[in-house]
Amino acid sequence: MRGDMFTPPLEQEEREQRRRQWKVLLITVLGFVLIGGGLLYWSARRTTSGPGGVAGTALTGFVSVGSPEFEAYRRFVTVEDQEATQAQNLIGQKQVVVYGRLTNRGSRTLTGVQVRAIVYDLENRPVAERTAFPIPRRRPSLGPNESMIIQVNVDTVPPKADPARFEIVIEGLRFQ
Repeated sequence: MRGDMFTPPLEQEEREQRRRQWKVLLITVLGFVLIGGGLLYWSARRTTSGPGGVAGTALTGFVSVGSPEFEAYRRFVTVEDQEATQAQNLIGQKQVVVYGRLTNRGSRTLTGVQVRAIVYDLENRPVAERTAFPIPRRRPSLGPNESMIIQVNVDTVPPKADPARFEIVIEGLRFQ
């Protein structure tokens, strides 16, 4: 109370106003941090592979491993020049980005390609995988003798895993 007696009323009022401004600023910053953190968490959950490494829902009309049509055409579709980079995503999780050149050496136009990127540890055990659909997601089709660069983000790598090897395998095809 003693400090209040000797403080002029205007100075006291200014001090209280500054406190209110700081509180409003702190609450605003805290709100933005919570919203930003929520968005990062949501986007990480949305892009993370689900059970079995499937990201999103499967597309229709694909022929897959084991079907005669897939097995007959599989040798014409390759993923070459595979490379990978490792980094941490925005929320600190380990992420491996696998790249490759998808080539259609056959005579049919592909309107869908399903690939799976698999990351292995030093003991050659798979530690993470992700399914992707570069066609039609990145490009509507891949004609005969055409190729394109594909990228698969594998963001489910366990923190203690030591990625040593990776591969992109073709799992499904859809023809025009």
